[in-house]
Amino acid sequence: MGGVNGVRDDAAVIVVGGGHAGLEAAHAAASMGVETLMITGDPDRICTLACNPSVGGSAKGQLVREIDALGGAMGRIIDRCSLHVRFLNESRGPAVRALRAQADKAAYVRVAGGMLQELAQLEIVRGLVDDLVVEAGEIRGVVTSDWRTFRARRVVLATGTFLGGKIFRGEFSEAAGRVGEAPAIELSAALRRLGFPTGRLKTGTPPRVDAASADFSAMRAQLPSAEPLMFSYRSAPEFAGPQLPCHIVATSEATHALVRDNLHRSPLYGLDLIRGIGPRYCPSIEDKVIKFAHNPSHLIFVEPEGWDSPSLYIGGFSTSLPAEIQLEMLRTLPGLEEAHMLRPGYAVEYDYVPPTELDVSLQTRRVRGLYHCGQLNGTSGYEEAAAQGLVAGINAARAAQGREPMTIGRGDAYVGVLVDDLVTRGVDEPYRMLSSRAEHRIVLRHDNADLRLSPLGHNIGLLPDDAFAAFEERRADLRRGLHLAEHTRMTKTSHARRDGASSIAHALRRPDVSFADVADELPIGRETGERVEIEIKLAGYVARQQDAIDRAQRAERDPVPEDFPFATVGALSREAREKFALHHPRSLGAAARIPGISPADVAILGLAVHRARVCAPA
Repeated sequence: MGGVNGVRDDAAVIVVGGGHAGLEAAHAAASMGVETLMITGDPDRICTLACNPSVGGSAKGQLVREIDALGGAMGRIIDRCSLHVRFLNESRGPAVRALRAQADKAAYVRVAGGMLQELAQLEIVRGLVDDLVVEAGEIRGVVTSDWRTFRARRVVLATGTFLGGKIFRGEFSEAAGRVGEAPAIELSAALRRLGFPTGRLKTGTPPRVDAASADFSAMRAQLPSAEPLMFSYRSAPEFAGPQLPCHIVATSEATHALVRDNLHRSPLYGLDLIRGIGPRYCPSIEDKVIKFAHNPSHLIFVEPEGWDSPSLYIGGFSTSLPAEIQLEMLRTLPGLEEAHMLRPGYAVEYDYVPPTELDVSLQTRRVRGLYHCGQLNGTSGYEEAAAQGLVAGINAARAAQGREPMTIGRGDAYVGVLVDDLVTRGVDEPYRMLSSRAEHRIVLRHDNADLRLSPLGHNIGLLPDDAFAAFEERRADLRRGLHLAEHTRMTKTSHARRDGASSIAHALRRPDVSFADVADELPIGRETGERVEIEIKLAGYVARQQDAIDRAQRAERDPVPEDFPFATVGALSREAREKFALHHPRSLGAAARIPGISPADVAILGLAVHRARVCAPA
């Protein structure tokens, strides 16, 4: 390849890190035909599910569907190793319905690594990056800990929790990105030398338990879907293997007493060793007991980690207390009275760079050609990392091709919401994607990710021709189904007929009529029919939501009373109420500029202020 000053570049794009962000970045760049080099500490552990063995869930499931619709990898990987899959939030409607799947962790790593090995334009190198080569404000390559230099004019950093990583358990601590793996200490220092500010965040993982020591009869079973459910439009609709149940238990006063009695041995509390801010929406058991002391119990999720693995993941039980205390705590849980702990939990603290250092392409403003993604940007979660890796990888590849960056707006995808939130508002705690962050979530649904994003994925060269042809067929079927529904009259003998229902579409607009009720009169497949039903039922809601968004934009210029009682606005999330109370915005415009506040929060506040003004005594 060409280089600078006669020095040959080793690749067009270098990706540093082999986690979920790194995989999507490398997969995207190489699939777009750009020569790509991935440098990772252990090529045999690419995409290790270091914590929760699941992919998807509320809002996160939409991210996975969007990644797939663009041509990314995550959806296809999880579909090939899913051992428990089901929809969440089905009773709350299609706008927030989300798919979640538990993975066989070992299989996930094998599938992810195998997918990368198939890419002709990708080379994977074992190494730990210590430094960046920067010339005249532009990236020129990286230097590894064994003094090798790899040159490229686009570098994607996807360092996960390894940047300045340190793990904690009781009085024990050591420098590590995760147990048994060295952190990237020198790279953190290199970023600071280049002028990047850094902060500290933390996350954690719970203990693992031997399934043979658990009594599942004392737990509440959570069954998987009886029919195959796929994240990827490119996956065959069949289970990857046997579908296993998960289980739910709850903590008790005995559990909480052990936590309180041992806080003096907690790195987060009594020992005061951890300075980083932890995730609000995935707190440790210590945080739950202390910050939510009014709750007599907390739900704990017992989840298998593989078809052939004895390991159970104890979800909701993240902790950094000493190992012997963790075992005592586990044995207070129903069905785990005889628990054998395979591995204790621990906390990990790591460096991040404020994402306000980036533009919407995820390229840094300080160093041209350098891109940041994943936990380096202050996010938490595999799905958030993968989405950012996809955006960074696409844009690094497009830069190598001499093309303009790809941009995805807030109204286009959860991916767009994620990127906009990060680069415009920054983070002061680990960022997690929530459906409440997306003000257009009625149109950013699980079922229509392909309609929103597959044309873009194909246009940029990531979604292959055969996948795009399949999409065009699905889109044509949907359009045909909608036309038929509008123009097919209900028959007198139809069991779904209602008085006044002049067409099938008219009937489907009613909440008590589903596609199953009219399937015998509408000659389309079930999958298309269910999409037709959703489109018809939500059409009016979409129009009304747009009106609400317009009103919210006008209301942003309205004043907020100085003594307004934010805590009484129940429609606001707890986070939003806390931030408004802390900052005391004097106008809705000021409220919108508070970091972490979404347009949906501002709209809710505007309505509350308006109601208070109307109801105020004369």
